[in-house]
Amino acid sequence: MREYRNDTDIIKSFKRICKQQLAVDCTTINPDLKMSQIKTLSAFNGCDCLTLKELAGNSGVTVARMAAMVTGLIKDGIVEQGKDDKDYRRAVVRLTPQGKKIRKQIAANRRKAAKAIYAHLNTKDRVILLNSLDTACRILEKITRR
Repeated sequence: MREYRNDTDIIKSFKRICKQQLAVDCTTINPDLKMSQIKTLSAFNGCDCLTLKELAGNSGVTVARMAAMVTGLIKDGIVEQGKDDKDYRRAVVRLTPQGKKIRKQIAANRRKAAKAIYAHLNTKDRVILLNSLDTACRILEKITRR
């Protein structure tokens, strides 16, 4: 078992392990995609059309950073910017058909990777992991309410 010096080490280690285990094999989807672009596509959370602010909030980056990430996706024909069909004052980012296909592939790969992770856990370890994640989520929710 690894020893951690402080809370920051635990969080960094958890993030590193998650990235390693849930990393998408970009070459099977699109060899030119960067991890930031995959993060952007994942930020659509099942929607085909969101504002930059919504995308930034979903992915935990600033609106300026999201704008830069979206620019690259626009150049690649994966997303497009336009006006909301219901409110023309609202600027939105839409997935193109190609973007929808890639997002679907990313989600499928992540589900496959998650299943592979859980396949290595016995029932006791699975319960411990889920309870720990539940506890962590509850604590983080308390912190964000302050």
